[in-house]
Amino acid sequence: MDPVFDDPLVTALLDLALREDLGTGDRTSQTTVPAHVRARGQLLAKQSLVVCGLPLIERVYARLGEVAVGLRVSDGQRVDAGDVLGVVEGQARALLAGERLVLNLVQHLSGIATLTQAYVAQVAGTGVVIRDTRKTIPGLRRLAKYAVRTGGGSNHRLALDDAILVKDNHIDLAGGDLVAAVAAARAQFPDLPLEVEARTLAEVERAIAARPDLILLDNMSIDELAAAARLVAGRIPLEASGGIGLHNLAAVARTGVRFVAIGAITHSAPAVDVNLKLQAIG
Repeated sequence: MDPVFDDPLVTALLDLALREDLGTGDRTSQTTVPAHVRARGQLLAKQSLVVCGLPLIERVYARLGEVAVGLRVSDGQRVDAGDVLGVVEGQARALLAGERLVLNLVQHLSGIATLTQAYVAQVAGTGVVIRDTRKTIPGLRRLAKYAVRTGGGSNHRLALDDAILVKDNHIDLAGGDLVAAVAAARAQFPDLPLEVEARTLAEVERAIAARPDLILLDNMSIDELAAAARLVAGRIPLEASGGIGLHNLAAVARTGVRFVAIGAITHSAPAVDVNLKLQAIG
């Protein structure tokens, strides 16, 4: 199991989410469902999707009461409409209390994994790597980036402290000298990967002189991306970002870039359709 599920930030997220949703208690279930009632339910896919987030089900219900969780598939599997993802059984009130949070998490994370897989499929065989960005819902980044990996993508920076990305604002605020800015970053954090953003071919030339580990080509056209690849001539890996979707990804992959950063796979992935139908048991 991926260590993300035991990450302290994920633990804190689950605690916060339950406090947010339950408040002082599930009044509907308390007033309509007797405390002794037990129930069983199936988590059912209503469409084709890439499964993600299932280990969270047990972690949610462990906070709510006596509930047994049996998973029928694993994260990363593609399932079809009608497939059962897992079965839950236990105290009916506990099942109802966690129903919405479980569905929200699985639907959102599976949506990210499903969309990521669609992007990865577009570049299959090209050697191009699909990467995410920091454009994630606050508090959900660990899980969102796990979902990207589950869909076959790769992670860019997890946070601001694990890599350096020198962009236009940094250069402007540092006095406009890109080479000096990169040198200062190298001197202070020599072990961190260092990437430089370029928006024009002239900026690509300046970026080459700074000798970063990677150059990010921001919002360039297909022709500009290809020209930048010719200019760099393999000396520094290139990453394309901005204005890239499934409609033009194949063309971008042919330009010579090594990575493609797609913010949409985390900030705009549609939630997939999954439901949880509960039935009382003896």
